[in-house]
Amino acid sequence: MRISLACAALALATPTVASAAVVTVATNQDFSAAPFNYDFGGGNTISFSIVDPGSFAFDPAGVATGGTTQVLSLGAPFFNPPRPTSFFTDRGGSIGADSLGVFAGYATPAAIPFSIVRGIIGLRFDLGNGYQYGIADLAGGQLFGIRYETVPGASIAIGAISAAAVPEPASWALLVAGFGLSGAALRRRRAALA
Repeated sequence: MRISLACAALALATPTVASAAVVTVATNQDFSAAPFNYDFGGGNTISFSIVDPGSFAFDPAGVATGGTTQVLSLGAPFFNPPRPTSFFTDRGGSIGADSLGVFAGYATPAAIPFSIVRGIIGLRFDLGNGYQYGIADLAGGQLFGIRYETVPGASIAIGAISAAAVPEPASWALLVAGFGLSGAALRRRRAALA
């Protein structure tokens, strides 16, 4: 009796796997100096790198794919060959088989339009049992994360991938300088009023 009760308790405590599971990889990876590669398995890879390091570059990030991995892109009549497309992180909706655009693979890095700001690119790959859909969340030379469905054919919701963001030293310096200038302006104002 005790053994059957213990087995029943263990069965209740064991988590069950849902039919649709989402894998989230919060990378918080800087790829501005060197490409960042991610392998979904079976040689299906995605690589992020900087393709336009100019000071006024609106499309600095580039994406390349390997295996069956493809990126949601805009094709004809807008672009021929297709170009990766990006979405705002708070756009809503999902990436899946019914997404507008075409999925295309890129052997060499293709520029992601307006990747200077935070955005989402859609992706898909096939591990031999049908396409799995996912997203990559990036801005400039920073990849915040990758999220994808483990169930073939299931759509993935568009949205920012939360990652513990650690500000760069330059951001801290700018913040401190801003506070210093604000303090100096307040002291100057008080001195003028006195």
